[in-house]
Amino acid sequence: MDLRLCFENKSGVKIDEASVFCHYAENYLSGFNVEWGGSVSIPHHDTRTGPMEPLWQYIIRDASMACRDYLKEYLERNPMAGYFVHIYEHKVGVAEKKIY
Repeated sequence: MDLRLCFENKSGVKIDEASVFCHYAENYLSGFNVEWGGSVSIPHHDTRTGPMEPLWQYIIRDASMACRDYLKEYLERNPMAGYFVHIYEHKVGVAEKKIY
């Protein structure tokens, strides 16, 4: 399965420069094998803030169930300052679904 992590900025936080966000996010996700995915829009009903703005995203390819479970636990006990993190799970032949 692939995991797609989308980062929605909280009120008052905005990093417009991709390289700056990459540095911040890759530090935060240093224990995971992540791949930069650029920016993306997600369904408005999945976001926590009002405006429909693009979100930064990272992808974990071929993640194991243990990786998925650990990632969710990691986000619970170590929230990323300034961002809501959304996780989408994609399995071949199955529609992507939001799991966090």
